Amino acid sequence: MSIKSYAERYNEFQHQLGQGVEQDYESIINALFAPDFTKIANGDVLVSNRSQLFSQCKNCRDMAGKWTIQSTDIIPSSDNTQCTIRYMLTSEKAGQFDVIAIMSISNGLINRVDEIYYQPGSEDDE
Repeated sequence: MSIKSYAERYNEFQHQLGQGVEQDYESIINALFAPDFTKIANGDVLVSNRSQLFSQCKNCRDMAGKWTIQSTDIIPSSDNTQCTIRYMLTSEKAGQFDVIAIMSISNGLINRVDEIYYQPGSEDDE
């Protein structure tokens, strides 16, 4: 599978979880993420193994409300082990975020996602 396909599956996973779609997330997580998966957001480690991922995402949804994910760019590395993903996350309670993420795979599973979230228009325009 190409790194672009992993990125698309990651965004689909996030979108479905954000919408509250009922499915076997444990099986999805085990099939998509390495046991030592690490998720970083704005420099903070949010998840240090895949067993923490569902809980972390569910806690976010509880705080932000339902969300949608719309992918805007997926740029694969030439060696097909990393890619840069840009997507918009729009949530009910927290608003809209522009996200840039670097994803890495190893041994056929996602082993790291390092994301930068920011809210468009939230900078001081003075």
